[in-house]
Amino acid sequence: MTRGPGTGGPARSGERHFAGAWAGGIASAAAYGVTPVAAVLAYGDGVSPSVMVTLRSLCGGALILLVAGLTGRLRGLPLPATLGLTLLCGPIFGLQILAYFAAVRSTGAQVAVVLVHIYPVLVLLLVWLIHRRRIGAPVLALCAAMTVGIALVAGSGASAVTATGAMMSMLSAAGYAVYLVLGEGWVRQVGAVTAAGLVTVGTTVTIGVGAIATDQDFGLTADGWRSVILQGFFLVPVGLGGAFYAVRRLGSVPMSLIGLLEPVVGVLVAAIVLSERLGPAQWLGVAVILTSCSLLPFATRRRRTADQPAPTPNRNTATPTAVDS
Repeated sequence: MTRGPGTGGPARSGERHFAGAWAGGIASAAAYGVTPVAAVLAYGDGVSPSVMVTLRSLCGGALILLVAGLTGRLRGLPLPATLGLTLLCGPIFGLQILAYFAAVRSTGAQVAVVLVHIYPVLVLLLVWLIHRRRIGAPVLALCAAMTVGIALVAGSGASAVTATGAMMSMLSAAGYAVYLVLGEGWVRQVGAVTAAGLVTVGTTVTIGVGAIATDQDFGLTADGWRSVILQGFFLVPVGLGGAFYAVRRLGSVPMSLIGLLEPVVGVLVAAIVLSERLGPAQWLGVAVILTSCSLLPFATRRRRTADQPAPTPNRNTATPTAVDS
């Protein structure tokens, strides 16, 4: 919708929502970029990955659902979206973040945060698979370049890389891509805040049961609790809520591209806080990965023009059952 002479409300509101979606996506990317460094600090305080995922999700979910309940967002939720976000997206998100934390523990924050960011390509592959659209040569070329970049990051340099860490990073990337694509339709029905709360419920239950079954130690030190609470009350709501708001307004593919800010934040924060360093070849790999991802919008735009009409997310409207944000 465009604004005509003497009018303005709907168009201006749409512009605000669009700008807010980008701001939410950027805030989410920054929060997720800091997350691996927070995880390393928590490991130093004796917190295991599964306990950390369980408790940070519990704290974050309690806060998000409290806000959702007080603002009336939990009334009249559509059952399919509620079950999908809780029983599918929640466990998938929990397992992928657990794999991510395992990668951070194995190979360091810098390498893990770079390797996991092949997920924009996986999001594209899933979206095209779902819509039965062919993958163009430019996208395949970028995928090949990204593979070379991953090999450079994982295969050389001063920062230690393990096969386990690389594999966990790949699993995390795949899980995050599936989670974003699955959640895109449901978040438009329930709103970003409610979607984030439902996902944390599924994550807490899934990973918590696993942690209890494997006899993980939930007896944290004061520093451990401080780290968990910081993640749960800040990083989880900002990361999940911002991402879902961006997905709802922009779609899963644009949100995955906004996520390219994450490795930049992660590498810089890890260098400052943890004194981690990458070798020259690894920096080259980082540049190849980020450059390839930054070119994805142009490759997909060219393909979308050739394949019109293409499904595009509605940026300014929601389904009748959706609650704004």
